[in-house]
Amino acid sequence: MKKEVVIKVANFIWFQAIWWLVILFQSDAELLVLGLLALWVLFSSERTNDIKLMMSMFVIGTLIDTILTISGVFNFNNSQTLLSWWPIPLWLSFLWAGFAGTVYHSLTVFEGRPWLAAAGGAIFAPLSYIAGANFGAVELGYSLPVTFAVIGAVWSITFPACFYLSTLFTTENAE
Repeated sequence: MKKEVVIKVANFIWFQAIWWLVILFQSDAELLVLGLLALWVLFSSERTNDIKLMMSMFVIGTLIDTILTISGVFNFNNSQTLLSWWPIPLWLSFLWAGFAGTVYHSLTVFEGRPWLAAAGGAIFAPLSYIAGANFGAVELGYSLPVTFAVIGAVWSITFPACFYLSTLFTTENAE
């Protein structure tokens, strides 16, 4: 198997591990997930780009989900977290960083295809949040169709924006 394929598969498994950990264990998984994020950065062939994108999406994703929480799309229980003053559960911000860690690796099929990324974000992101709700990680504040539409609209912009940012970071490193 080619090294590139192995990296894509390893990256996919890495992100799935993060997703399942935060969905099933929420704040109890924060330190472990932080360790997994650090582990990926340590071994990544795109270390500098991954760090920039992961940190950017940690902040951007936190802002997006904070706005969605304030607007009533999401409701989270007030479980103990590493940072009690953080506007959303810290594990959710870590999930955003983990997601960003897939952009240069297992999600490259979307690179340079903004319409495909928009469609993928509009379909799969709402399904991910709804799955999280089914496991009790989040409560949805509106009906399923409304929630799906709102998250889909947000992610139809957010997902292509991740690839736009990744291109900017790659260009910065090339100069």
